[in-house]
Amino acid sequence: MIVATAGHIDHGKTTLVKALTGIDADRLPEEKARGITVDLGFAYTALGGRTIGFVDVPGHERLVRTMVAGATGVNFALIVVAADDGVMPQTREHIAILDVLGLRRGLVAITKSDAVDARRLSEVEAQIRSVLSETALVQTPVIACSALNGAGIPDLARRLEAAAADLSPAAAEGDFRLAVDRCFTVVGAGLVVTGAVHSGSVRPGDTLLVSPSGVEARVRGLRVGHDACAVAAAGQRCALNLTGPRLSRAGIHRGDWILAPHLHGPARRLDVSLRVLPSETRPLRHRTPVHLHHGAASATGRVLLPQGSSVEPGAAAIAQIVLDASLGALHGDRFVLRDVSAVRTLGGGRIIDIEGPRRGAWSPGRRMIVEALNTADHGAALTHLLAHSEEGLDLEHFARSRNVPAARMKALSREVDLIAVDTPRERLGFAKGRMTALGESVAAILDDAHRFEPDNPGLTVEELSERVASADRPALRAALDPLLGAGRIERRGALYHLAGHTVRLAAPEAALYEAVRAVLEEAGLDQPRLADLAARVDREPETLRPHLDKFGRLGWLRRVSGHYYVLPDVLAELADRARAVAAEHPQALLTVGRFRETTGISRNMTMPLLAYFDARGLTTRIDDGRVVHPDNRDL
Repeated sequence: MIVATAGHIDHGKTTLVKALTGIDADRLPEEKARGITVDLGFAYTALGGRTIGFVDVPGHERLVRTMVAGATGVNFALIVVAADDGVMPQTREHIAILDVLGLRRGLVAITKSDAVDARRLSEVEAQIRSVLSETALVQTPVIACSALNGAGIPDLARRLEAAAADLSPAAAEGDFRLAVDRCFTVVGAGLVVTGAVHSGSVRPGDTLLVSPSGVEARVRGLRVGHDACAVAAAGQRCALNLTGPRLSRAGIHRGDWILAPHLHGPARRLDVSLRVLPSETRPLRHRTPVHLHHGAASATGRVLLPQGSSVEPGAAAIAQIVLDASLGALHGDRFVLRDVSAVRTLGGGRIIDIEGPRRGAWSPGRRMIVEALNTADHGAALTHLLAHSEEGLDLEHFARSRNVPAARMKALSREVDLIAVDTPRERLGFAKGRMTALGESVAAILDDAHRFEPDNPGLTVEELSERVASADRPALRAALDPLLGAGRIERRGALYHLAGHTVRLAAPEAALYEAVRAVLEEAGLDQPRLADLAARVDREPETLRPHLDKFGRLGWLRRVSGHYYVLPDVLAELADRARAVAAEHPQALLTVGRFRETTGISRNMTMPLLAYFDARGLTTRIDDGRVVHPDNRDL
């Protein structure tokens, strides 16, 4: 169990930790000289066979940022109040910070109890109860103690031991994230970082990234408490011995994250659920400048609210925070808001989404998406998002922003009946019901096309895309596959048509095709140019061309070039002749002269035909001729 101390300066936090563990958590010369804590201190002890780690945080108001860093990711709070001073300003602020960080379990130690009488102890306890009454720590036990004479220390230790025994293991779901609060070098080992593990687990040999810099790091070894171990998991503090070609002490800072590579994606725009402290005297307004504390990091930014709205003291709201620097934030992370001068705590809350759209943040559609994301249940969030994401849900963003591992994401996709579609930019998810409806729309579009254009052999994906709603276009190709699999539609080349559809040409056009076919069959392998073909059927070349293109879409002709249209059987015969010519050549090459000699076709037709073969992959041109690929028969 990890315990964070909290309380006003000089109320005895470090002394109390030493009484419980025997360790002086003040490690810096400045701390020894001044007798106060100015940076995070750490101490570990074994109680009842369980290791309890203490994060000793500074109590001075100018060091609240360090206090937030120490209190992030811990399991338990030890709130310290001196009996002589009672509840002080930093006591109130620390308790408020613990509350907005989501801590629900803790103890209150009234220190220096030997210096006051029973009446004073009752007064201080009443003060503490009053402050806790507005927080989730309202039921926290209060124990009077003295580190000097040992009064209450055994009781406090027993309470901590019981809390550790009652603590449920932190959920290991999610990939690894550690919030860095210290970075240093150790002689003989190298670079070491310490921090709280927010999710997942880590082992020696794992490859991670430092975020936001994106530098790669490999884990050489790790420790939990004072002991080397094989694995560290969520809910623990650990030290990682890291190595990497670009890794350096100067490149890692308090506030960075060490995480699984695919979770890297620093964000500057956060959709959040926030609450303003009841102690504030003024509402939080649109575009209020703030300091946001997240993990061990902080950044300045502004709170954005719907135009004309504000958040009253003690109230909660959905807001957007735009930061001046990127942070490694993910869904569910807790944060603390302080005023822009970092003098007082304004409130805090929980992150809902990262890097939302710059425009339309308050549109009904976006608000519906944010509301859908505002739940810890991944399945419920996914179900609602699929129902409201008109252009498809970015599955990679969903998984990364909520730290959903790949195996869990696959299971969720099956549970919610999701259909995934890969696009050039992203992987989109659509509800199966919506895809079924899109398939019905495609079938209806094809049915209309066949009824109104009986001579049209079918529609391409691009033509279908023009006839469906713009929001459905990313899913169109995926909607076609079930229709093909069920035999409801068929594909001829690039054209899709309903099963059983036959082209019905108007009588004049059917007669024209018969005339064209007769001319081409009579010509044999040496097919005529467009101009000659048009003259033979008594048409102008440019009026004949559209008809020939339509015959091509029907599969009745092949357009070899702008001047040659060839019967499919003739094209297949010419391809076989090309293979035969190459087979007879010593270097297995197809040469222009030998090909013309074998086929008897004109030079005017030979060069466009060979270029067509090149374009379709039957041949590849080299200096001395062409290489024929015998396995390619798709012409």
